[in-house]
Amino acid sequence: MTRTEIAGRLKTFLETELYNQGVPLTETTDLLEEWFVDSIGIIETVLFIETSFGISVNRADINGANFKSIATLSEFVEQRLQA
Repeated sequence: MTRTEIAGRLKTFLETELYNQGVPLTETTDLLEEWFVDSIGIIETVLFIETSFGISVNRADINGANFKSIATLSEFVEQRLQA
């Protein structure tokens, strides 16, 4: 699966399940500052990643670097898929 495909699936999930009115979602939108309403949104995203991509997300993986944007999340998922 390519990073573009991963990003597309993440974007669709975020727009559908965690829609944030008034903030356009792009690959570089700051998810932690502009998109997630609360920590439940982060948990839902982790569950989506684990079930959709078949990877495990450790507590240490849930950080500002990986969850900064769709671009950084896609990179994280791609790296895990390749490992």
